[in-house]
Amino acid sequence: MCDPVSIAGVALTIGSTLLSQRAAQKVGKARNSANSAEALRQEGFRRQQAAAFEDTSSGFNRKDQDAGIDTAALAREDSFTENLQTFNPGDIPTAGSAPRIVQENLAKELNRSLGEGKGFAKRLARFGASGENQFGNQVTLGRGAQEQARLGSFSAGSSRILPLDFQAANQKGAGLRSAADITGALGSVANLAGAVGAKLPTFGSATGTSAFPNLLRPTPPLPVRRPI
Repeated sequence: MCDPVSIAGVALTIGSTLLSQRAAQKVGKARNSANSAEALRQEGFRRQQAAAFEDTSSGFNRKDQDAGIDTAALAREDSFTENLQTFNPGDIPTAGSAPRIVQENLAKELNRSLGEGKGFAKRLARFGASGENQFGNQVTLGRGAQEQARLGSFSAGSSRILPLDFQAANQKGAGLRSAADITGALGSVANLAGAVGAKLPTFGSATGTSAFPNLLRPTPPLPVRRPI
């Protein structure tokens, strides 16, 4: 049969182990929660970056690019030709009474020149619209790059906070670890005492005896030296 000291040592050792396990479980749970929260944040950043990229690149297809150039070209062409008008023979200023045929020929040549000018204006408008469209594309790409950089910065900053979250999680089981250390130390002392055959102290019994009888005995008086 085991003595009480050894039983107490075993119980304290088991208790220390259980407390350590509970502390480790609390720390593991807190670290898993921090890691899961960070994973959700990173997933959110990835989705925002994907949405930003889709928004930036959505207009870079042939159909939308051509439509943008056509719209810009029409606007430019209208600004070039809004004050131009065709000529009629009667509108041609001539010296004196020029024959009708002269007026008609002049009007014809002026209208031909006007048509050529309109054609040149249309080509010039198309050329300018292409440059304008390219500039717009560069602006769109620049804004998209800025948005990607902004979201990437947020993602990197969030990941740098994760080690701090882990440090905070490691403190979750501090109280239990301290209790486990104390209990384990007491268990070690009890196990050592049991190994050398120590007994638990008793502080009295029904017969009035004590585990420390010398403490209950009266101290004998010191001898008195008589003067010679």
